[in-house]
Amino acid sequence: MRKILSAVILLSFISTILYSCGMFQAYEIADISENAETSEVTTESAIEETTESATEITENEPTLQECHKTINNSKKPEVIRFAFSGECTGNIKKYASVSDIYDTNYLHNGVVGLVGVPFELTYGEEVSMPSISFTYDKDELRGIPEKNLIVLHYDEDEYFYNTIDSVLDTDNCTVSAEIKEQGVYLLADAYQWYECWGIDVSEYAYEKNPSEYITDWERENDTGDIMKLADKEWAMENAPEFHVSTPEQLASVVWYVNGIDSKISLIIEDDIDLSDYMWKSMGWTDATSMAFSGVVDGQNHTIKGLTIKENYCDTGFIGYGLGVSMWDINFTDARVSATGCVGIAGGEIYYPGVFENVSVSGTVKGGNDDYAAIIGREGDITFKECSADVTVNGEPFEYLSYKYKRIADAGDVIAFHIEMNEDMVVTRDEPDGDYLNLCWNVYRDSEKLEYTGASKSLDVYNKLFRKGDYKIYLTAYINGAYIPVSNTIEYHSEGYEFRWSE
Repeated sequence: MRKILSAVILLSFISTILYSCGMFQAYEIADISENAETSEVTTESAIEETTESATEITENEPTLQECHKTINNSKKPEVIRFAFSGECTGNIKKYASVSDIYDTNYLHNGVVGLVGVPFELTYGEEVSMPSISFTYDKDELRGIPEKNLIVLHYDEDEYFYNTIDSVLDTDNCTVSAEIKEQGVYLLADAYQWYECWGIDVSEYAYEKNPSEYITDWERENDTGDIMKLADKEWAMENAPEFHVSTPEQLASVVWYVNGIDSKISLIIEDDIDLSDYMWKSMGWTDATSMAFSGVVDGQNHTIKGLTIKENYCDTGFIGYGLGVSMWDINFTDARVSATGCVGIAGGEIYYPGVFENVSVSGTVKGGNDDYAAIIGREGDITFKECSADVTVNGEPFEYLSYKYKRIADAGDVIAFHIEMNEDMVVTRDEPDGDYLNLCWNVYRDSEKLEYTGASKSLDVYNKLFRKGDYKIYLTAYINGAYIPVSNTIEYHSEGYEFRWSE
């Protein structure tokens, strides 16, 4: 339980360190931030003073010293100070460096349950008895009990986080720990961290009303007109299946998806006019991923005047999504712009999904690539009876997603020949050249069933015996997209009884 493997989304917790030792006087070295004066040294004690006067730092006699970094991050305000202390001769500042990496390393910012910002600590072998300390702002914990604060250290060799024994001091609002090595350290909420890994969290459970606290999305992003319209209580009462008919209700759903839980169903009950509002995408990824995952049922209604302007990627009605389907909805007079991964219905969406009877009209502006009429970047969306009347970057644009532009630009690439024998086993030949991420693609009634590595053969009889119309071909990753690289086999099946392979 002390070592937990890391994942795409990881939980991390920040630790602050208490040092209680009476043998040495501790010295606090000035902030090692970019704005700190390099010559400034203070002698404020980092631990309880046990001598009447401070002992001067000498080059020959080891003393217990401290250097620290003060943090004022409006996006992650929970931790306000990180300190490193240890024994060394001379000035500890010569051997140690502390920096927050919130704006430079998204791996650690995505840890589930992260409290405050992560820190990267380096120090030399000249320092002994190393320890760290996090000072937190109790008023910024947003309902997380102080006892839940745990310290994580990232193991760069094994790609996982270790929990570290720590000491909590609620009087001084610190979490401290003795450490054995340099690296990345952070605080996390034990409830979120352990729950993510299926560990019993009964001792860390707590109750809070999310509507009483500002969300990460609100703290870290421009929310446009969403928070002027959103009714948090309505969202909490109606989740996770939302029936909306007004801009206020739709804004409430955007708040809920971006701040509380991104797995929902959205059913449009009436036409909605957004022309008077600066809107924001539903589903986002940054320090913490809140990818929209669910369905949008438009019931043949229209959303008019969707207007979103961003200076980053993943922008559209759905910004960033994983596992999304949408049907029977019209977007008219939309105006959507971003630096990339931008479309009217979706910005960046992965995993199989179906967009059926989705129509869009308006304008899209999207940087150099991954822009399109319906979805900017998508990995595996099936479009059925969708239409677009859209100008992209000022020019008419016929492609529903940028993937189809890449496919068209690549031209016909028929590098493989595939065929099916009487036992319904599909085989391929072995052409010259290397093809990256070669995969079988199998569709039944226009819905993708298989997306697997391309072995020499595919036993269709055993795998795909249900009634339907089938289409099978190979793709490879070429020019930034999965491009068909074989002929296509199409056939109709009336259904077969399952048989085991011999």
